[in-house]
Amino acid sequence: MEMVDFKELMYRIIPFRIIIHNILPYWQYKCNKENDLNIKTLFGYFKLDNNRKIWLIWRGFSLDDSDMSELIEYPLLTSLELENCHNIYELREYPFLTSLELGACDNINKLKEYSLLTSLTLIYCYEISELKEYPLLTSLNIHGCRISKLKEYPLLTSLTLHNCDEINELKKYPLLTSLDIWHSNINELKEYPLLTSLSLNECYEISKLKKYPLLTSLKIKYCEEITKLKEYPLLTFLEIKGNKYTHSNMIELKEYPLLTSLTLECCNKINKLKEYPLLTSLILNKCWKISELKEYPLLTFLTLHNCIKIIELKEYILLTSLTIKFNNILMKLKEYPLITYLCVENFKHLKDIEIKNKKEIHKYIKKYNIK
Repeated sequence: MEMVDFKELMYRIIPFRIIIHNILPYWQYKCNKENDLNIKTLFGYFKLDNNRKIWLIWRGFSLDDSDMSELIEYPLLTSLELENCHNIYELREYPFLTSLELGACDNINKLKEYSLLTSLTLIYCYEISELKEYPLLTSLNIHGCRISKLKEYPLLTSLTLHNCDEINELKKYPLLTSLDIWHSNINELKEYPLLTSLSLNECYEISKLKKYPLLTSLKIKYCEEITKLKEYPLLTFLEIKGNKYTHSNMIELKEYPLLTSLTLECCNKINKLKEYPLLTSLILNKCWKISELKEYPLLTFLTLHNCIKIIELKEYILLTSLTIKFNNILMKLKEYPLITYLCVENFKHLKDIEIKNKKEIHKYIKKYNIK
């Protein structure tokens, strides 16, 4: 019996003389020149399939490195993305617009009122200095702009602020679940009861964390004033990084019963790990005061880089990846039956090796272990 493709079978069933309307909510039609704009960009285009016509209705618009000097009014437009469009000076009114992304559009200096907008991204748009009121906005992403004040967005769930030096105060966003701040002069966090993800990078003015009962992911990088963690009962991911010259001022870890991934880098004031029964990934880099690893029964990934006081590994029976660099005190490796990747560098008792072959790994472990 002949095998027939499902799509081909459907085409056989559909009568020939019919117009199929495939409404695409977001179809990017690339236009690099003004003369590329035609009826296709406004209403879509017709595609022939044998004797049948398939009408693709286009409702999204994307421009990148274009010499176009003026936008055209598209009455049904829902998504607009402009990047490196240096000759465009003004946005148009798009009554159905829900998503707007502007990247390095040097000459656009003003946003429009888009009453249905739910997602807004501004990247290096230095001429835009003020946000508008977008009552349905759920996602706001600002990189390197001269905006000095945030607005109240009651439905906002995701907020990203990178290199926004002129913003020094957050607003209360009752539905916020994700907050990402990098290189900012903001000096205080707000209470966000639904927050699940928090990332702080180079936030030198923030000195205290808040209690976020639903938090599952926490990243703190180069925030020298933050010295204490809070109790986050649902936390599964924790990453703390200090500057390689001054190190982090974090003094102690907390008990996080659901933690699965822990990364500590340049944390010279933390001298003890905690018991994390669900931990699967552990990365320690330049943590000079930590001298002992704990028993982590589910650990599969372990990296020790320049941890000069750790002298012994534990039996991690599920371990599949092991990396050890610049550790001259550790006396020997363990035999890990499931290991598939081993990397050893600048190890006093072992020559440098980096292998993924399981048999070769165990050969090296047996050969270079000190009895």
